[in-house]
Amino acid sequence: MTVAAKIEWADMMIVSGVVVGAATFLFRKALFGKGKNMDASAAHRAATLAAAAAAAGASAGAKSEYNEAKDFVAKMRKAGKNVVVFYGSQTGTAEDFATRLGKDMQSGGVRPLVLDPESYDWQCLASLGEDELAVFVLATSGEGEPTDNMEAWFDALASDRENPEDSDIPEFHQPEDKDELDPDMPLSSVSYAVFGLGNNTYEQFNHHARVVDGRLRALGATRIGERGEGDDDVDIEEDFSKWKAATVPLIREYLGASDDSDQAQVPQPTWAVAEIEIDATKVWTHGEMGDGSASQTPAAYSTHRPFTAPITVATDLTPTGDRHVLHVEVDLEGSNMHYEAGDHIGVYAANSDAEVDLMLHVLGLQDRADTPISVRATDPFAAQQTLFPGAATTYRAAFRHYLDIAAPVPRSQIASLVLPHARSAAAREFLGQLADDKDAHAAVVGAGCLTPARLLAAVQQIETAAGVSENERLSLPVAEAFELCQRMQARLYSISSSARVTPTRVSITAVVLQYDAQTELASHLPLGARRCGVATNYLLAATDKLNSGSPDLEVSLTADALKQPPIFDSKGQVVRSYAVLPPTLPVFIRRSTFRLPADVTTPIIMVGPGTGLAPMRAFVQERALLARENPDKNQGTSLLFFGARTEAHDYTYREELATLFGDIQKVAPESRVITAFSRDQQQKIYVQHRLAENADLVYRTLLCGKDKLNGPPRAHIYVCGDAKMMAKDVARALVTLISEHEGVSEDTASKWVSEMRRLSRYQEDVWS
Repeated sequence: MTVAAKIEWADMMIVSGVVVGAATFLFRKALFGKGKNMDASAAHRAATLAAAAAAAGASAGAKSEYNEAKDFVAKMRKAGKNVVVFYGSQTGTAEDFATRLGKDMQSGGVRPLVLDPESYDWQCLASLGEDELAVFVLATSGEGEPTDNMEAWFDALASDRENPEDSDIPEFHQPEDKDELDPDMPLSSVSYAVFGLGNNTYEQFNHHARVVDGRLRALGATRIGERGEGDDDVDIEEDFSKWKAATVPLIREYLGASDDSDQAQVPQPTWAVAEIEIDATKVWTHGEMGDGSASQTPAAYSTHRPFTAPITVATDLTPTGDRHVLHVEVDLEGSNMHYEAGDHIGVYAANSDAEVDLMLHVLGLQDRADTPISVRATDPFAAQQTLFPGAATTYRAAFRHYLDIAAPVPRSQIASLVLPHARSAAAREFLGQLADDKDAHAAVVGAGCLTPARLLAAVQQIETAAGVSENERLSLPVAEAFELCQRMQARLYSISSSARVTPTRVSITAVVLQYDAQTELASHLPLGARRCGVATNYLLAATDKLNSGSPDLEVSLTADALKQPPIFDSKGQVVRSYAVLPPTLPVFIRRSTFRLPADVTTPIIMVGPGTGLAPMRAFVQERALLARENPDKNQGTSLLFFGARTEAHDYTYREELATLFGDIQKVAPESRVITAFSRDQQQKIYVQHRLAENADLVYRTLLCGKDKLNGPPRAHIYVCGDAKMMAKDVARALVTLISEHEGVSEDTASKWVSEMRRLSRYQEDVWS
């Protein structure tokens, strides 16, 4: 080893020691706690966090030098922009809101640039000038967590996640055009605005935006307007519109652009669509992602580069029920992807032939559906320069694979993208009311689930009835149609298998979503009132295909599904056709904090009605395996509360659960499944009722062998399923149970449950 190498190695060891020491200090509360009886799983998580922090610190140390390519302020100034809009997005909604906000506020004096924070350095935030502004549009993920693409920024601003107000002051880059930054208030010359996206059914409502807002203000930044908080459980679109209406004028005023609010520039289209001639092998028509190659390295598999996993098993768990509850297994062999019980699997689906053909029909693209196209950003400085992966795709493939065409059209987008193209009085009256009146929009578009295609079909029907001539009819440019639709996002499912049992095979448990829109207009539009969930109906088609043994591409790519009458199966469900339906699924693994305790002697109480059973099945598989492998080692009690409509038709995994709990009971005798079938008796019974009925057993499980609780139980509680009603009812039932058995007030019991949440002993994997 050379002298230089020895010095370099010594430096590395010193830096590593400093980083690990710093990480240990940062996570001292999690690592060492306030008492001696730290939960084993919490200790494991804390150690993992500290290791991650050490790695991140080492990485950050290596990249602490200024990097012009990641300097968003330099990029703003080079592009002549004075507002940067950052989005923290997990499912695409926050990104969509940020893009729309940037377009809506654009004027001569307000020149926004929408960026993904993951691609830029947070250290440059202090470089923003007094004539510039940052806007944050931030979704909250999971239980109060930042989105993946905001992780680095969030950790920098809130180094102490447990108590963000106690976080360290980040070290920002010193701007050359500013005096030395105030060490206590380094963002004192920075102004910003913030809008959060959340759901009030979750415990940590809008936590991501609230923490970022609080930390920015603590570091000296000045907020423009109020912090917006969108609620997806009520009307997040309306929340966003109200915040935007109140905040954009304040942004104009701050930037000295109030005078141009009435003469805001007509926003240019976001995308330029060109029909091109290109080698057919370079045209992506089957939903290719990443670089399109089949030889991606295993390390590359992610949300942007999913692994093409063969479907090995697909079956209906409720063959005699009135709904399809699917069990689907995919093979991860060769992907080098790993998962744990409690993780999620992301699945990319495709839109059905009927939905795609309707979209092509209303846009007048039937004859050019398979023409190669290139779609590029009109702004050369836009963060995303191409709408679709690859060099080219087709109109048909764009609507089938890359765009979500099944969501209702937001009121603001009717106003900005559709109404300007209405030339007839009939179209302007219809669309104008939907754009201006939120109640009319809710009654027609919301209740009718008017997707872009259905909205345009409705306009066509209205114009036909009004006798509007062909040259006066609404004709929506394809660029606007592309902008009306979000990019297709992966659907996340709680994995219903244990990696200890099937390390390379992942199970999905999902109920197929179909319902009828409850409006007269919807029933008279093409395809009728039936609405079908994108991913679950794709999985249903894959299940039918796997079990029928049909070939990969049975349907013609140019078949007009609109001319085919709907086909219903024995359950009254519409059978959707898919011209492109390979025996594989594009998937990736998303890590979760929904974890079993590391100590197998810790009791667990699982509440998973319906498909909320999915992660609980994984947990039960794991504990049963450990029971078989260690028959002489006692386990903590495992209680599973499962609910469904009827025992005869909807009791999924019944035989398997009986076998697994038979194994567990040998090492944990009180373990059992407790069921609640809501429709098997006149009075509906749900899982929260069974918790109350089995209060003594539940309380005994919570005690973990103690005489009294005197604080939050050491047992772990897991809840999966509906967030709006079930999760809240379960929490209330547990509070009541603890209060009555401990002889404490419900307020005290509620505080204990809250403390369980803080300690990750009460975890929820819920949706609304």
